[in-house]
Amino acid sequence: MDQQQYQNQAPMQPTHQPMPSQQIQGGEWKAGLCNCSPCESCLLGSCLPCLLVGKTADRMRDPTMATSDLMNSECMIHGLLTWFTGCGWIYAMMKRTEIRDRFEIPGSAMGDCCTSYWCPCCAVIQQDNEVKARLPVAPGVTIDNQYQAPPPMGMPSPPPAAANGAGPAPHTKEGGFH
Repeated sequence: MDQQQYQNQAPMQPTHQPMPSQQIQGGEWKAGLCNCSPCESCLLGSCLPCLLVGKTADRMRDPTMATSDLMNSECMIHGLLTWFTGCGWIYAMMKRTEIRDRFEIPGSAMGDCCTSYWCPCCAVIQQDNEVKARLPVAPGVTIDNQYQAPPPMGMPSPPPAAANGAGPAPHTKEGGFH
């Protein structure tokens, strides 16, 4: 490609795919098992799969993720099962079957079991991507934000001073008391 042709190309812009307005039913998995994108899902699925399982469960309840919670019950169950028994894949398999049933994706419990056992991180990434692809979102609503940080916890305000003057004496600039 010559220099002139290269300079005339428009810069790449991020594209936003239109979100479905109705839940997509039936057909094969829209997301491939070995598709490790987006990067955030890949990192969560590989390092902290319990967070991705919880996030996917939140997305199934509310596709806009307006009510999502980082440490929800699904995350805790998957994390505790993984930590104490090494069998978190069983809970991920159950969630996989739930997704297949909800969206009428062909498959079997044995296929869900094998996928969740042999490829646990790929399975939870695929499940999250599948829910993103199939759930309806109201027009004009974007799903770009993932989890919202909880509001900062402030220090509790001190109790009000007693009306009879029994409260602590105020400080002066010199550091003394009145």
